[in-house]
Amino acid sequence: MALAERYARTEPKSKFQTWLDGLAPENYLIVHGWLEDTTIPNARIAQMIRDDDPDDNFTGYPANKDTIAEWRRTHGTR
Repeated sequence: MALAERYARTEPKSKFQTWLDGLAPENYLIVHGWLEDTTIPNARIAQMIRDDDPDDNFTGYPANKDTIAEWRRTHGTR
């Protein structure tokens, strides 16, 4: 690999981030808003995103509070 190409390499996305990026735009905005809202506890967000909701075209993610905490740390939310 050329020295100039080293900066272009990115870390692989987490499974959670891949799931988040694949959400329908309206659902992405809702979940992302929850993630950035520091008044909502990690465990509560994990609970809210676990279940599918076919009426809203939402496929849940089996997250736990640690998954949410890691996303928040990585993105400077907490």
